[in-house]
Amino acid sequence: MNDEIKNKLKIKMAISKMKNEEEKNMNRTGKFIFKNIGIAACTLMVLTGGVFAASKVIENIWKTPEKIENVTEQITEESKKENITEDQAKEIAIKKLEQIGFNTNIVNTNHYKEMDSDTIIYRFNTEDNYEMSINGKTGEFETIWNLNENQQDRNIEITEDEAIQIANEYYTLFGFKEGEYEITKIYCNNNRGSGTDSGYKIDITYNKKYGEIYNPYEMISISVESKNKNFDSFAVENMPFDNNEIIITKDEAIQIALEEDKKIETNKVVETKAERRIVKMNADAYERINNKEEYYDAMQTVDYPNEDRNYYNVEDKIRNAWVVVITYEDNFDSVTERYTEGKYSYFVDCTTGEIIGGYTMDYTLSN
Repeated sequence: MNDEIKNKLKIKMAISKMKNEEEKNMNRTGKFIFKNIGIAACTLMVLTGGVFAASKVIENIWKTPEKIENVTEQITEESKKENITEDQAKEIAIKKLEQIGFNTNIVNTNHYKEMDSDTIIYRFNTEDNYEMSINGKTGEFETIWNLNENQQDRNIEITEDEAIQIANEYYTLFGFKEGEYEITKIYCNNNRGSGTDSGYKIDITYNKKYGEIYNPYEMISISVESKNKNFDSFAVENMPFDNNEIIITKDEAIQIALEEDKKIETNKVVETKAERRIVKMNADAYERINNKEEYYDAMQTVDYPNEDRNYYNVEDKIRNAWVVVITYEDNFDSVTERYTEGKYSYFVDCTTGEIIGGYTMDYTLSN
C-alpha cells in the first residue's frame, strides 16, 4: 500500500473513531458536542506521523498464515481433540431427525476429514436410507442426503414454481424463519441443458442479505426431485460475517491490488475492475506471491499429488472486501496457462486495506 493511501486510510480511521466517541458522549449526556478541534488535531498528527499514528484505531486482521505440515485425510487422535465426540455428534443428528419427523434409527457411520483441516464431518446413515452430516468443530447440522435408489426419473419434470413451494416447506420444517434467507439462485437440471423453466431435479439456493449483497457463507441449498416431489438434499452453511465498515474506496482498493501485484512477475496489466463482495479470508494470494512456481504447477499439472500441495492455517473470517480483478496481456503459450494465469482476483479488506485472500481467474463471475 503506498504512502498516500496509508495517510488517507489513517485519516478516515481517525474521523471514524472520533465520531464513535461523539456518539458515546451524546448517549451519556444527551448533548451533542462535535469536536472539530479534536478531529483537526488528530488529522494533523496522522499527517505528521504523530502520536495517533503510533496507536492503532482499527486492528489489522491479516496474519502471516502458518503452513500445515504432514497433511492427511486420516482422522487422527490430534484432530479428534479439536472436535466433539462421535457420540455427541450422533445425539445432535438424532435430535435433528426427530425435529423433521424422520426415522432416527442410525445403522451406519462414515466419517471424514479434509486434507487441510482438523474438522471432522460425522456422517450417519439411517434405516430408511438418509445420510446426515454433523460438523465436529461447530456441532451443527450441515447436510442430509436422500440415498434411496431410483428416486429420480429424467423423463419427469417439475416447474420452478412447484420446486420453490416444496423447498419452502422443507425450509420451514428445518426450523428457518420466513424472510431470514432469500432465494438467490435456481438451477433446473433437465435433458435440454437449459438450466431454467423446469427439470427432473431443481437446485434452490437461499442466502442472508446485508444491504445490497448476500453472504455466500450463510447459505441453505435444497435440491428437489420430480419423481416423488421429495428433497434430494438439504445443506446448510452458517458462517456469519463481521460486517466490517467500508472505509477503503473502490479506486484505493484497485491501487492497493496493483501495488501488491508488482511483487510477482506477470504479463502487462491491460484491465482492472472491482466489486464489493462478502468473502472468506484465504491464503491464495499469499501462496501465489511467495511460491509462484509451485502455485501454478499444482494448478496446471494433471493428478498433481495432494500431499505435495501447500496448505495453510487461516482464520475463518468473513469480511466485506473489494474483489479487484486484474486482467493480463495475452502472451500465454497454452490454453491452460491462459485459463489459469490470464486473470487474478485480489481480496482487499474494506476496512483495513489489507490483502486478505485471492482467487485465480475472475471471482466475480464464479461466485
